[in-house]
Amino acid sequence: MRVERTLVLELERHEVTVGDTVTVRVRDTANRPIEGARIDAGPGVYWTDKTGRCRLSFSTPGFQKLVARKAGTDRVSYNPATALVRALPRSRAPWLAR
Repeated sequence: MRVERTLVLELERHEVTVGDTVTVRVRDTANRPIEGARIDAGPGVYWTDKTGRCRLSFSTPGFQKLVARKAGTDRVSYNPATALVRALPRSRAPWLAR
């Protein structure tokens, strides 16, 4: 019997200054961290650690769609999750300063 799990993509914040990092967490609906989830973020690809977290950054301003996926096994399949992050130019985001 194959179990189906839905991924949840949590963001530290939804706006980030270009060049700064943002932490994301991938978990399932039972709040279990998902290790080894692939996160596609614009042209970048990132992988989660054993806590389901990874840090990513953006080099160009604009809205960036994040997609979290996890390869299934013979016992478990995963439904992907999406989120949107707005990368702001450094000069226009004084409230997000380091």
